[in-house]
Amino acid sequence: METHTASCSWAPASGYQAQTPYGEIKMFDEGGHRAVELMLLAAAACLDFYLVEYVRERKLPVTLLHVTCEGEISQHPERVSAISTKIKIDGELSDKEVKKMVSMCERACKVMNTFKHQPQLHVTVEPLSTAPAHQ
Repeated sequence: METHTASCSWAPASGYQAQTPYGEIKMFDEGGHRAVELMLLAAAACLDFYLVEYVRERKLPVTLLHVTCEGEISQHPERVSAISTKIKIDGELSDKEVKKMVSMCERACKVMNTFKHQPQLHVTVEPLSTAPAHQ
């Protein structure tokens, strides 16, 4: 089974630190990203990647691919309750080819598939130190 890892931590001296295997991502503090926007970016980037691969493999006459994901926030519980994805394709493709390309790429996108098929979530709390508990 393939796994991917990302982590985020916070300490008073250093603030937020977010890591992936590819490096640090600036989070929350001044100029940093927000978690919901990164989630939406993950969906847009994943779909865009597969669209680009589709175009490259078939040498299609495309000059621009642009994917935007917009999340609708709902309360109780507070969450992203709907995601609208807009795809802009500049190039000389038929409607049939565009529909085929988007359909295939959407099925290949791990992030889109995760949103469509709710993952199991497991949260555990691990002790960071052996400091005595406050009483």
